[in-house]
Amino acid sequence: MIVTPFRYGAEQDNNTMETLIDPDSNGEWAIRYLWVQHLVDNTAFYNNYFDPSLAKPGVNIRKQTANLSKDWTAHNKIFYDSADNGDLVWRVKVANPVSQSIDYVEIWKNVDIVNQHFGHKHNTDWDSDSRKSFLTNLSESGFDVREWKEYPTISKQQAMQYYKQFVEQWKNKQQCIINTAWDKQLNPL
Repeated sequence: MIVTPFRYGAEQDNNTMETLIDPDSNGEWAIRYLWVQHLVDNTAFYNNYFDPSLAKPGVNIRKQTANLSKDWTAHNKIFYDSADNGDLVWRVKVANPVSQSIDYVEIWKNVDIVNQHFGHKHNTDWDSDSRKSFLTNLSESGFDVREWKEYPTISKQQAMQYYKQFVEQWKNKQQCIINTAWDKQLNPL
């Protein structure tokens, strides 16, 4: 599925990015999808992102933007809390060879929850202005972060098929990290 993603804090440049999933729109689970590229040396960023021997700040977004620790803390709290309460079903980071990006694929219980945390009028502790400033600062630090403008829905069955695919990639050390594993007690099928 090729889409032209929404880009926060910048004009749309009409570049298309390809997703690694194609949601069926059947169900209430929601998808938040992000593409991350490096603006200066994306080839090195993409090729080295999953190499554990490379601990250089240029490869790791958080290390390179340690000056944004307050925003990273607010950002991470959303994921920790949402994983604990089951609002976040699963989350992975995976290499996208077509777009040459590191993609964040997140499955949430429903669109309302995603909007609560990341929509234009979200109501979490991390206010909208702070989030926009954070994304601008990431860009100024050399990262292009794009996300879908709207959050499509996906059936539980299809979401779990993708999850199993990503788990296999992770097990085989094929450029995939499971950030939030599926908890079947919090999110039964």
